[in-house]
Amino acid sequence: MKIKTKTPHVVVVGGGFAGIEVVKTLRAIDATVDITLVTKSRIFEYYPALYKLVTGALPIEVSVPVEKIVPKNKVHIVYATYTALDQERQVITINDGDDTTREVAYDYLVLALGSETNFFNIKGLPELSYSFKSVTAALALKQHFCELFSKAHTMTKEILVSMLHVLIVGAGPSGVELAGDLRSYLSRLAREFAVDPGLVTIDLIEAAGRVLPSMPEKVSFIAEARLRKMGVNIFVNRALASQEVEEVILKDMSMNSHTVIWTAGTRINTAYTAIPNIQLDEHKHVIVSETLSLPHDNHVFIAGDGAATKYGGLAQSAIEHGKYIAMTIDATIKNKKVKPFVPIRPTFVIPIGVDWAILNYNNFVMTGFIPWILRSMADFRYFLHIVPLSYVFGVFEQGKKYRKTQGGCPVPPTEKTIS
Repeated sequence: MKIKTKTPHVVVVGGGFAGIEVVKTLRAIDATVDITLVTKSRIFEYYPALYKLVTGALPIEVSVPVEKIVPKNKVHIVYATYTALDQERQVITINDGDDTTREVAYDYLVLALGSETNFFNIKGLPELSYSFKSVTAALALKQHFCELFSKAHTMTKEILVSMLHVLIVGAGPSGVELAGDLRSYLSRLAREFAVDPGLVTIDLIEAAGRVLPSMPEKVSFIAEARLRKMGVNIFVNRALASQEVEEVILKDMSMNSHTVIWTAGTRINTAYTAIPNIQLDEHKHVIVSETLSLPHDNHVFIAGDGAATKYGGLAQSAIEHGKYIAMTIDATIKNKKVKPFVPIRPTFVIPIGVDWAILNYNNFVMTGFIPWILRSMADFRYFLHIVPLSYVFGVFEQGKKYRKTQGGCPVPPTEKTIS
């Protein structure tokens, strides 16, 4: 039987964009509600900028300790993994580690479990490819590049051509941003290690007919022209079939490469599919009501990548979900009218290389330095939303000093933080 609480108990599972926004908004509008945040990571990772870790940023520039965002004296933080939901008893089961499980009761539950990498059962891909879906993965990729260039002086030109051949699979926003940044970064590393920059090859592979396939064709054409001008090779209508140790096999061709970076697919957290009576749409996202709750249970909300909403799967959408759900829970507790969720059309700003970006909103497109500044301002504004200005400036100064004094390699310690 569910344990009764003196005040409504809201349990939020997931410390990403949606989960953090639920907690911050609910705490701001209702200081009396009891909130528990369950997250398996002690670090909030700013996914839109993780690619920068590969090309020279410090971990602290794209990640923040959860307790810097959500003070423990205001929210109960539990570092654990969500494993199951019992809707009838209104409890979730979590694993605190070492196979220790326990139950947490809730009055309102928000599941913001995020997404997972989807390798589509492609042979060899999980074991042999790199990604940058986390700070750890991004740093591993950067370390890989540093090791390649540190060994370059011992290799023949023929071997270097293969060793410095980089394949990025997936030309969505993440793949396009990384391709542009890598072109500049690897050329700089080559010069630092006295390697001919002309030996560096970057290929961007996309299964669809154009880069940025989810955006208007005009945006795709501009992005493709920019990448080609920077020296990135683009192959569209190419589906990856398998990956061997030194060879990537596409649908109708093969390539030699020691670095394959996978950005092509994600799927919702598989824990969602274990919810009793769960319903998924054709894209395998959880069908929700007009208030983002489960259709058959208005005490359980789905936020972020898992929810089947228009414009879903984006950081902006996850933040909107979090804010809306917090306000809905508050209104429900206070017996106020609840308005249905209305998704907001996002503005896309995609950096491609240094000081250049492409902005797209509806039918409006802008390119160049101004969109790049707007993207930088958007990132800066979000960090100010979750941490104090002093913290942001402290991180900026450390990052600036690191890039000035240490260059592209070696990889810095991951545990370094701002106090």
